[in-house]
Amino acid sequence: MQQVDMPTRHDPAPSRVKYKLHRLWLTPFYRALIRTGLPVVCVLIVVLTYLRDPAVQQKIVTSFHNARMTIEQRPEFMVQQMRIQGVSADVDKMVRDSLAVKLPISTFHLDLETMKTNVEKIEAVEAVSILIGAKGILEVGVVMRAPALIWRSQEGLVLLDAQGHKSGRLTSRLDRTDLPLITGAGVQEHTGQALAIFKKLSPVAGRVRGLKRMGERRWDVFLDRDQVLKLPEDQPIAALGRILALHRAQDILNRDITVVDIRDGRKPILRLSDPALDGLKKLRLIASGEDN
Repeated sequence: MQQVDMPTRHDPAPSRVKYKLHRLWLTPFYRALIRTGLPVVCVLIVVLTYLRDPAVQQKIVTSFHNARMTIEQRPEFMVQQMRIQGVSADVDKMVRDSLAVKLPISTFHLDLETMKTNVEKIEAVEAVSILIGAKGILEVGVVMRAPALIWRSQEGLVLLDAQGHKSGRLTSRLDRTDLPLITGAGVQEHTGQALAIFKKLSPVAGRVRGLKRMGERRWDVFLDRDQVLKLPEDQPIAALGRILALHRAQDILNRDITVVDIRDGRKPILRLSDPALDGLKKLRLIASGEDN
């Protein structure tokens, strides 16, 4: 009997490799990686290869620079004028020099905080505000320190405000005869006390020449006719009040007295002028001769 070969039947089950690939394909991560990640990587490789060319890099930089310049120089971004308010003519020049702005200029090239800091370094300036207003105008608002005293220092004649901050310089005392004069070291921390002394001296204001800080501890008051009032370290205003009361009662400041010393706080010590001393000596001699 002849044997008939039966045909080999195909196994419909997938192979192990095909099965694993199919499982991976059904995974969202790997599907996104194949569909999106692989094309992106290929594109990046092409782009990076293209950008490595120096000529291409220079072209991109030039194009970016031109685009930026086009935007920065648009009329709405340009500052055409600068207006400074609240300053005198000399301070106006100092403010402009500190800003160092060359108009017209794009707002993209202005560092307003740095500009504000530079202006605040000017002695006469107490506060400043800088903003870009309408129609391309750089608005600079300045609050100047109000000078209250003239300080004769090693730097020359310096203006001080009521808080002791420097507010400017003078070339001559005659430029501000309306302000009282002080001198000596360490006066900036005691300007409030100095102003109080000047206010107390209002009954003899026409005779006051100035104050001097002595040893950074106390004040001397200088009057005309070379008279000096030596005030104590503690409670100088009260001591000055006693001197003025004595003047009202006995007119001592109109006599031949060079120094009124009230530093001990109890009673004033008076020093006569040389002519007054000579006259006093003659009177004593005359009195002693009469006694004899």
